[in-house]
Amino acid sequence: MTATALTLTGTLLQAQQVGDTAVGAGLNTFGPSLHGEYRAAPNLGVRGMIMGGINESETFDIEDYEVDGKAEIGGVAVFADYYPLVNAWRVSGGLLLSNTEISGDFVGPESFEGEIALKNDIAPVITTGFNTEFAPGWSFSGDIGVVISSLEASSDSTDTAVQDEIDSLNDDLSDLPVLPYAGIAVSYRF
Repeated sequence: MTATALTLTGTLLQAQQVGDTAVGAGLNTFGPSLHGEYRAAPNLGVRGMIMGGINESETFDIEDYEVDGKAEIGGVAVFADYYPLVNAWRVSGGLLLSNTEISGDFVGPESFEGEIALKNDIAPVITTGFNTEFAPGWSFSGDIGVVISSLEASSDSTDTAVQDEIDSLNDDLSDLPVLPYAGIAVSYRF
């Protein structure tokens, strides 16, 4: 009975029909996003996103170093959406090409550059979420999931102590082989 109720409720919440195209904007782990969607079949859709535009700079001190730090967040992604119950709920898989990185110029006993970024430039993404219509033509969607890539630190320093710190940091970062992903969006279909 519960499955029947979920199926009936979900069918009423269906946001798009076959052949519908939608454009929208949202906010996710990689910043503000613009996206396009296409419903290829009642239970299949594809999405593309451009995310980011967040660039921050800050100067601060760490131990004996003055650091000119920069954070850039963003990327592009493509997803295949599967609606197993042909309703608002979806399971998605895709690929992320990230340009997200945190970098810094270190000036002190030695001058060098350091960076932390996704280990894989192109990383798989797995999510689950929903896409539901809230007014004629307008829909609201949300997703949670993981990016299958750890973070990795690097440096151009030739100092063995700095490289030992980088190796230790990378050992710690590799303990988390996935990164969380979450996003919400509003779109208009036509």
